[in-house]
Amino acid sequence: MSNWFDRISASKDADSTGAFPLGARLKGAVTIDALPFRLAGEAFGFECPASPQIIEAIGVIDLGEGAQLHRLYLSDDAFLQIATSGAPGGERSVGDVALFVYVDSVHPANQAAFRQWVQQGSLLGASTYTVAHREYRRVWGEGPDQRWAPPIVFDENVHKTSATAKDYDLTVYSMLYEREPDGADRNELLLVAAEDSGPNQYVVSLALGVPLTTAEFDIT
Repeated sequence: MSNWFDRISASKDADSTGAFPLGARLKGAVTIDALPFRLAGEAFGFECPASPQIIEAIGVIDLGEGAQLHRLYLSDDAFLQIATSGAPGGERSVGDVALFVYVDSVHPANQAAFRQWVQQGSLLGASTYTVAHREYRRVWGEGPDQRWAPPIVFDENVHKTSATAKDYDLTVYSMLYEREPDGADRNELLLVAAEDSGPNQYVVSLALGVPLTTAEFDIT
């Protein structure tokens, strides 16, 4: 789960039908197994969204060489991210899956303010990031001891009304962090993303999440 961009870990699950993996569709529903969250108690810095969640939009990120990320944006400020790999137009294997819940956001007023988030030495890309007194260590980059690493930059096509045509796109500068919470059976993830949607449309979001297995959620 630690690096979607260097390793798409294909599993036995595959989906050769539909535009999106695992039968996902606009206005479909996602049901998340709340048991792992109940067992973890207060180990995570976020709560599992109540089920079912409606899929309000789907983002598609092309990572190259047949690898893609699909983000199912849910009704309660959360998204389910599904990594897939495979030849275009053919059967695609499902790899890493993670649930993320938005916990904070900043809206830079202009391009200059936005650039302060993504330029060398900025907080986005620092070796550690603190949220609610919890410290997360950077996953991407040459190593956690490197003081700063450039964010991963990609374009995301977002579908809100049609599975075949995007409604809009945006450029995203991202960095992934993680920590090992006591009393939990998995790491907690922090995804910091600076999004450029066009002239003077900027947002920096913080989303906490965890890896999920395909047995821990259902898409209908």
